[in-house]
Parts: sequence; structure tokens; C-alpha cells
Amino acid sequence: MKRIFIILCLIAMMFSLFACSLRGSDNGTNNMGNGSLSFTFDAAGNYTGFDNLPQNYTIEQAIEDGCYVRKGASGEVGGDNWRYFIENSNNKKDTAIRIMCIFDDATFYTDLFFVDGSYRIFDSSSEDLSDREYKYILELSGRMPNAERDSYFAILTDDETLTFDKVVKSSISSDSVEIRSISPYRLIFAGVV
Repeated sequence: MKRIFIILCLIAMMFSLFACSLRGSDNGTNNMGNGSLSFTFDAAGNYTGFDNLPQNYTIEQAIEDGCYVRKGASGEVGGDNWRYFIENSNNKKDTAIRIMCIFDDATFYTDLFFVDGSYRIFDSSSEDLSDREYKYILELSGRMPNAERDSYFAILTDDETLTFDKVVKSSISSDSVEIRSISPYRLIFAGVV
């Protein structure tokens, strides 16, 4: 169990994951407390949505603002906000969500958008805030090798046929051929049931 948790944590850090959810408007812009979640970019093409993150932002404030909060690999708050985002994007409505991830003493944010028929994701801990489009969001679940409990992932990809087993195999493999054998994807978050 401990090994699975460590693997999930490494996967999480490797892909700079997790996020907080905001109920989307039709133009992809959401008001959020003291700032706003908006699909905006600077002159160099970098996402600027993290410029006004509230300081000392609490879980309670995040939930009130419509965020989806992830605490470690198994804790979540605001699951209704996540479902709202999924429902809107499945219905092809422009929408946005911020995911707040609390991992040990660090807090990260991921802003996830469905805009003009594509998914876009930006991570507050990443230096690369350029725009990249993905066609699909997949929620995958299954059992990792030697695990006692099931795990799940939410990913963005251009390949709707990706499976839990393919993602896990490519994530834990040291074989570069194996890793390159599946379509690129971007991990949003991972957890255990």
C-alpha cells in the first residue's frame, strides 16, 4: 500500500498535477473571490490566470469559490464542482475549473478549461504556461500492480482509446520504447479509492 501511494505521489509530481474547480460561464471566465479565473494570455502567449491568486487561500474559501480540492492521494472536497465541470464540457459548453492540490505542506493550482471545443490545462508550479489543446478528458480507474486498493486518474489526451493499464504501464516503465508506445497525455490528478 505504501509503495502504491509513493508511486501515485511521484506520478503526481512528475506531471505537475492537481486543480481546483470553478463553475464556468459561457465565455470561460469565472469570478473567484479576490481574483478571477479567466482564459487570458500575455504578449508572449503565456497564461496569466495565476497572477491574482489569493494569499492564504483556505480550503473553505476555495470550495465557496467553486474549486475542486485534492488533499494527498485519497482526499477530496468539492466533488460536485468537478462533476459540474465534466457535465458542462461533455455538453460542449465553455467552462473552467480550478483544482487546488495540497500535498504535504505545498499547495499547487491547476486551471482547467474547456474552450471552443478543446481542453486546456495550466499548472501554477510549472514554468511553461503556454497553451496546448487536447481533444478528450478521460477518467480512468483500475488496480495497479501489487496494489491493495484501486486507483484512478483524470487525464487529457488526443487519444480517446487510452486505458488505465496503458497509462500505468507507461508511467512506471523505464523502457523508452514502452513510454513512447502510447499517445501523449497530461495527468490532471490521480488518487486511490
